[in-house]
Amino acid sequence: MSFAQRSFDLGKVKKGEKRSLTYTFTNLGDQVLEVDLISACDCTTVDYDYKPVNPGESGVIKMVFDSSEKEEAETINIDILLKNTLPGTDVPIIERLEYSFDIIK
Repeated sequence: MSFAQRSFDLGKVKKGEKRSLTYTFTNLGDQVLEVDLISACDCTTVDYDYKPVNPGESGVIKMVFDSSEKEEAETINIDILLKNTLPGTDVPIIERLEYSFDIIK
């Protein structure tokens, strides 16, 4: 997975505000890429269709950050677990994205 951008700085976010993020990626490998699971904190809603992405094709992962429960600045990690494994092993490939913000009360 090659991402156009792996990290976003949302800057100042008013408590209770929601912000949308879009992560675009391309499959630069020689195998079909399959996402098994995308994990983030409860403040993040993930929208992804989990369809296989052929070599050379692109995909989009959309997220919405809800700052309602946040009290201070933070960096949120998003883990992407692939069905694909590291070459010669049964170890799944894990990709990581992130976004950060400052809370304004």
